[in-house]
Amino acid sequence: MEYFENLGVGFTCPHEDAFVPKGEKTYFRIIKAETLTSECFLPTPIRDDRPLPDGFDDCIGKSVSLYDDLQGMINGFFKVQAGKKKNRTIKIGELQLTEKDGVLKQTFDNKNHHSWWRSHSFNVASVNVQEIEI
Repeated sequence: MEYFENLGVGFTCPHEDAFVPKGEKTYFRIIKAETLTSECFLPTPIRDDRPLPDGFDDCIGKSVSLYDDLQGMINGFFKVQAGKKKNRTIKIGELQLTEKDGVLKQTFDNKNHHSWWRSHSFNVASVNVQEIEI
């Protein structure tokens, strides 16, 4: 498989326990741009003012963060306590990934968080974008 990012990090990447999606599960990502483009699905740049999560390595740094549960994503991303609203509208992308789109691995303490090593075959047009209020 040809990956979108250069995965030459000095060790096996993606990790050996990454799995191939089968199109049976929906994954979610916050969309920050006005227009949906390939750039909406790039790894999050590392920020010096934030600590890295336990288990982070250079390979995970080349992956895209996705969630397999919408509420889990909202709670994890916005640190919203269950039942509380921030009265804010956000755009989310819904993805039905298949074997041609890359591989995934559940990562970090949030059981809904996955690292996705995106392939060149991923088609951005397959993403359903919707706005939701949180």
